[in-house]
Amino acid sequence: MVIFSNEKVSARIRRIRDGSDVCMYLIEGSQRAALIDTGYGIGNLRGYIESLTDKPYDVFITHGHVDHAAGAGQFEQVFMNKADEEVYKQHCTRDFRMQMLKSIPNLHLEKPDFTAERTEPFSPLEDGEIIELGGISLQWIFVPGHTQGMMVPLMKEERTILFGDACGVGVLLVLPESSSIEEYLESLLRLQTFEIQYDTVLRQHGTCCSPKTVLEDNIENCRNILAGTDDAVPSNFNKIPCFRSCAVNPDTGLRTDGREGNILYLRDRKYRDHIDRR
Repeated sequence: MVIFSNEKVSARIRRIRDGSDVCMYLIEGSQRAALIDTGYGIGNLRGYIESLTDKPYDVFITHGHVDHAAGAGQFEQVFMNKADEEVYKQHCTRDFRMQMLKSIPNLHLEKPDFTAERTEPFSPLEDGEIIELGGISLQWIFVPGHTQGMMVPLMKEERTILFGDACGVGVLLVLPESSSIEEYLESLLRLQTFEIQYDTVLRQHGTCCSPKTVLEDNIENCRNILAGTDDAVPSNFNKIPCFRSCAVNPDTGLRTDGREGNILYLRDRKYRDHIDRR
């Protein structure tokens, strides 16, 4: 059984949890609302959202991975960047979701808890698109890296940005759909041009928030990886041998130097010319 809960981040932002290892966000303006991400596609997320707001709302997907996009089948119109459509198809089958969630403790699910897969096409979500909700807006920023369609919403009226999986404490650049370090650095430098417009950074795993310096940390990490001066700690993600840019305390998972940003990467995928996504 899936039990949803929520907590207020601010008067207009709620963090939604479903008992798994990821969260979603409900942004509510005076005229409309927006649901950002739909989790693993477990439980009646739609019913829960509609118990929290009586306003019309739109649904947006930050990227096509199973833990962020798999609940999209519950909603008629859903916006996502087209570059992640193939990733969504690979990640969001019911069988894939069931396998992924086996590893989460204290989450006891039956087959009926998994919602149907989405069959309708996504509506395109474009770089620079601004969604007005009434007193608060979402400005969407294209930040390819973790996936090729990664999108980050900036809520300038709240001076808040949702980095999600785009930039955080363990950015995964080890998957076939991930960018090279060189390309990811370019994305982060562009994201940095918006830095004056926000004070609060939200994420969707772990503590679900970070200091603004997490962006500078990962810009520095990219440069160190490219220069070969990072810690290059041998690591493993889902049986994929990789490297971690900065050393962490094995008991806490936190960086030993007290800073926050970190990157998991493949040594042979530092440069764009090394990537083949066919």
